[in-house]
Amino acid sequence: MSGSSTFIRKIIYVAGIAILLIPLSLISRPAIRASTDDSGKVVREDQGGKLSQLRDDYNLSQAKLMEIDPTSETMKLASVGLRGIAVNMLWMQAMEHRKKQNWDQLRSTLNALIKIQPNFIKVWEYQAHNLSYNISVEFDDYEYRYHWVKEGIKFLTEGLPYNYRNHRITDNLGFFSGMKIGRSDEKLQFRRLFRKDKDFRDELELDGERGVEPESYDTREYGHDNWKLAYQWYDKSEDLVSTYGDQYLSDMMLYRKRPMQLMNQARGLQEEFATDDVIQEIWRDANAEWREFGEREIRTSSGLPVTFRGLADMEGRLNDYRKQLDELVPGRRDELMELVMQRVGLSEAERAALEIPTDERTEEQAFMASNAETNIQKMSANVDQDIADSADPENLIEARKLELEIKRVMAQMQFSNSYAETVNYKYWDVRSDVESQDTTAEARRSMFMAKEMKQNSIFDDEYQFDPKTKEKKVIKEGAISLFDTAFEKWNTVLVTPKLGKIDVANSELVDDLMIASAEYYDMIRVTGRDWPIDFPFQDFIDARALQQADLRLPTSQDIADRESGRSDGDPDIRIRREREELAKARAEKANILEEQGKIDDPNMGRVRIYDGPDEDD
Repeated sequence: MSGSSTFIRKIIYVAGIAILLIPLSLISRPAIRASTDDSGKVVREDQGGKLSQLRDDYNLSQAKLMEIDPTSETMKLASVGLRGIAVNMLWMQAMEHRKKQNWDQLRSTLNALIKIQPNFIKVWEYQAHNLSYNISVEFDDYEYRYHWVKEGIKFLTEGLPYNYRNHRITDNLGFFSGMKIGRSDEKLQFRRLFRKDKDFRDELELDGERGVEPESYDTREYGHDNWKLAYQWYDKSEDLVSTYGDQYLSDMMLYRKRPMQLMNQARGLQEEFATDDVIQEIWRDANAEWREFGEREIRTSSGLPVTFRGLADMEGRLNDYRKQLDELVPGRRDELMELVMQRVGLSEAERAALEIPTDERTEEQAFMASNAETNIQKMSANVDQDIADSADPENLIEARKLELEIKRVMAQMQFSNSYAETVNYKYWDVRSDVESQDTTAEARRSMFMAKEMKQNSIFDDEYQFDPKTKEKKVIKEGAISLFDTAFEKWNTVLVTPKLGKIDVANSELVDDLMIASAEYYDMIRVTGRDWPIDFPFQDFIDARALQQADLRLPTSQDIADRESGRSDGDPDIRIRREREELAKARAEKANILEEQGKIDDPNMGRVRIYDGPDEDD
């Protein structure tokens, strides 16, 4: 009896399994794609079961994620459910090969890894970075380094067919093509090799629309440019976002990438060649794209959209509202601002600096004015509200409406400014515009010629002496004279009213000029000349000295000391003296604290008095 019961249960189980297979087969039935006969008539189309429809709706089917690769699918099936273990083992092998510098085995392991895990973007990102950054630096020869940089880029292109909806791959291609080739220590060699590397350019063209055609990043007589290639990859990223909407970056970070590559291209060419019409045109294109970025409505994390070029309109509205408010309560703003000035405690020099137009201030005056404006802004936060409260009863409602509008516009401006400062929008807007002007191009050309002569160690002018007239005629200018000419032209550029919109003193432009000034100072010291009293960038040097920057360039005080005979004006001596004074002050403070019992260890807080340069100096 028990035997027959067991047999019946088995029959029931088998029947139940067979019955359950019917709805399971219907739910999981694969879709049949539409096909047509010779006449163009649709023969059959079936959306498949529920699971197939859900995969299509949420783009989860393998055909939606990637182009079907038989090798990849076969390797997944061969792992018989142990794909996670296989992936971990391959990752460990890859790290071991890298540790032992088995580069060929590493490449083979990576090829196997991507076949098993083709839709995991991190595999492509991590291993491409491994090839282009970590492995490339293991070689001393820059040509071998360039080879592995290319391997990382080519590795990323292999991931395009598997993840053609995701713009992370194209973003990384843009980053590697631009930054790794254009910003490495070997950037001059890398960029030169890239221009000549036709095989690599042909490989990047790929099949279909996923690659980049070499003509699209060919810069006329300068040849193919890696920054323009990066521009094309970021352009594809924007196309993918607009087509599929799968965006992982914020609007601000996504849409700034393309115009920045044009500016990087222009800067890169200026380092290698004398600025000409082509480079000016690139700056103009960069400025046009940057302004287009500024006019784009950028979505923010708060949900409030911003437009960077709309800041000027906001400022105009703010001034209009304040003007209307002042008309309702005349004279009150001047009274309140005078009280604010008294509370801030501005010095006469700071007041004088504020009265000077922005584009006419020296760098020291600009520094004082900036600090004064910051303090005034903090103290005058409630001025508009105080003015509104002072309005006559018949104007009180209107005054408070205007005060609320002022607050609203100021909040929008502060919010927009914080985003604009993140991408340094105002600086690059002004910089790209100024760089495209003829005056700046002339200054750039003069500086390029001066640095070329310095590189050839030709510091002084070459003369032709006429024994009859006893006159000397310059037949070839040396680096020092060319630097003098370049500095004068740059001085003309720096007084451009447009540059008054940005903090020029702390900009990259002045950073470059300070480096050039240091090169100039080295040459005049070698040739036994004194630092010029009327050096064009003396204000910048003095301003940076106020910020405790050890530029090792003579300040106005150094020049005055030299002229009066108190010292020879050597900034190294001044810096050493300042360090000695600081060390002594700290030591005296430590002694006082020790006597008061606030320092148990007598050596704590002490600073060695400067007695010469350390090995690291």
